[in-house]
Amino acid sequence: MKTIGEALGFVVGELSDENYATALTFYRYWFETGGDYLQIPSDQIFDAIWNNRGAKSSINDTYGKIFHTSAHLILRFARDAESDPILAPHSSGLQNRLCARLLQEFTGNNLMIARYWEDIAGFHADVNLIAHWANLGFVEEAAIRDHILQSLICHLKLYDYQAYALIILFKLAGATFEAYVDPSVVDRCFELLKIHSAAYPTDLHRYDSTYAERVRTLQVCAPY
Repeated sequence: MKTIGEALGFVVGELSDENYATALTFYRYWFETGGDYLQIPSDQIFDAIWNNRGAKSSINDTYGKIFHTSAHLILRFARDAESDPILAPHSSGLQNRLCARLLQEFTGNNLMIARYWEDIAGFHADVNLIAHWANLGFVEEAAIRDHILQSLICHLKLYDYQAYALIILFKLAGATFEAYVDPSVVDRCFELLKIHSAAYPTDLHRYDSTYAERVRTLQVCAPY
């Protein structure tokens, strides 16, 4: 039998700027009222966000769409759940727990995609969320300082999905990473992006006509 928790998960996946208030009210109502009659898993709110975090990301790497267009709504929902009197008892440390899980997923997928090339869009959706939560202080300082950028540039070469991940991180959270990461690591990221852009296929337009422009824009923001 399906639980009410599973049925409510779709609300997060359908969040939009237009329906956010209505969706949160709907979620709260069924979480409170439905819970009197049906089983709600203890981690329902975490699972609802986790299982639907990329549902409306609009990411399409083939066409250079690498930014999660509903990331701000995922963050807003998690924040509101932590402060809502009905949802808060089930949302203790929600954003911290989500960030910890995201970093685990990011680390594993960063390694595995280079081998199997699966779910790249999901990887980039997670990178978007990591960047936003890093700006808000929910990603551990050690992860920002020592792990995230370094794990993207330690492979035998910089792969396309890693180059896009670097662009996402610097575009959305460049100041945060530059504040904590050793300047030599940041310099190396930009150096690899420049090399990667220069070596990109001449039929670039088939994949992402804006890739080179993204890199050029990033170069302007590179630390001196």
